[in-house]
Amino acid sequence: LAAMLFIAFLSILCFANARVTFPNSEILQAPDIAGTNKVNFKCANQCKLYADRKYNLLMITQQGGLIANFNTIVSGNSFVPAGIVLPPGDDYYLENRGEVNPEFVLYIVDSTAPNYGAPVYAPQQTIGIAMAFPSRYATILSSYEAMWWSGFAGAFPTGYPRVYATGFDAANDDKCHPVYQARSQFNAEVSWPTIATAVQTIDFGFVGDHNVSVNYRKLADANKGVGSVIYTSPGYVGCTFNNGQNYHSPLNEINDSFKLNADSLDIEKTYNALQPGEPVRFRVNGENLDIVGSAGPTLDRKHYDKGAFNVEVSWIRTTPSSSFAMQLDFGSSNDGGLRTTTKIGRSLSALGAVFVIIAACLWV
Repeated sequence: LAAMLFIAFLSILCFANARVTFPNSEILQAPDIAGTNKVNFKCANQCKLYADRKYNLLMITQQGGLIANFNTIVSGNSFVPAGIVLPPGDDYYLENRGEVNPEFVLYIVDSTAPNYGAPVYAPQQTIGIAMAFPSRYATILSSYEAMWWSGFAGAFPTGYPRVYATGFDAANDDKCHPVYQARSQFNAEVSWPTIATAVQTIDFGFVGDHNVSVNYRKLADANKGVGSVIYTSPGYVGCTFNNGQNYHSPLNEINDSFKLNADSLDIEKTYNALQPGEPVRFRVNGENLDIVGSAGPTLDRKHYDKGAFNVEVSWIRTTPSSSFAMQLDFGSSNDGGLRTTTKIGRSLSALGAVFVIIAACLWV
């Protein structure tokens, strides 16, 4: 009975704290319409809506009248949702008029938002996206467990590319921490970060020629190697102004271990709201590096010289608002631009999937 109650409790946590509000946007997901089948949202100015999946009976309404369903929002190529534009109004609703247990991500962004007009993509479960476009930013929406990035290519400025757990409107370091930040050109080229959040935005650091691929991946299947390995609480956001808000995620725990030889290891941790009884168990070669509670963003860095590294990470969410992130940078002597200071990050994986090639003539 106790085990059944614990599983039920974790199921409740899966559906908690889905609505995430930014200064210029909001993210709505399935838990926001659970029970009532509808939720109100506003457009202070003209706004644009993007969704990651087509649904006939998920609808945008105003005063009971139908404006559009998700088929219209996603219209055309499912991998590149077209979106719809709405005029100012405070009486818009997202309604479910018959879909059974829909999973979705709805991104509502104000027309005055930074980087407005940046491309938005939605990789599908069996088909990923290979993006080749000049835009500095691109946003990924996904209801799946995790997305993994691979094949970073381009002449990146120092500290780029970066991946944020936000839409394009909040992809900056002022109040949001990147979940992955390249520590060198070499690091970017060998890192395949796997990220378990519903919304992700890449900042290449410049407008011009660059490439990356994004594909669905189970978090437990991420492979490790020289480069950056990322761990976060599922649904992590990483912004100071919405501390305690997390995206909806089908995951509520992390349990991973691996061994790896590298010329160095640099670790950066951040944690926003871990309760006293909810630490992240983190070991490197048996050394206790557990992450414990904090009322606000906290950074902690540690460096190891060349060696064989035995890494263990485990965590179970018991509080809906809890969140953490850390980036492990495994260095190589082949990396001439190696740096020991990083931002926040995620995890690597191995590529082997079908891709849709996107060569968009878009830029910001």
